[in-house]
Amino acid sequence: FDLRNGDLFSVLDSKDKFDVIIFNPPYLPTSNEELVGDSGWFDKAVSGGLNGLDVIERFINQVSGFLKKNGKVYFVFSSLSKKEKLERLIKKNNFIFEIVNSCRFNDETLDVYFLKIKK
Repeated sequence: FDLRNGDLFSVLDSKDKFDVIIFNPPYLPTSNEELVGDSGWFDKAVSGGLNGLDVIERFINQVSGFLKKNGKVYFVFSSLSKKEKLERLIKKNNFIFEIVNSCRFNDETLDVYFLKIKK
């Protein structure tokens, strides 16, 4: 088990490839006024920027470079963010996707997305 701490894929070499990548991104749409500020870690854990996709977009644009052939990606996404924009981004990056699980919490639904590269 190898643990690394960094900004997305910045701590990996281009030769690092994985069978499965699981990602729990900050996915809530958050304006500057909504940021807690002093806690630091809390904002990093939940703030996905104005549309909820800031970190997820960076992740999807880079993740294929770290997958083995037939590699799989799983990540969580909130219904409070822009689902249509997410799914266009997924397709633009040559992935097929499926929502493999959903769970309703108060005013949002959390979906678990499964991605794999189109053949």
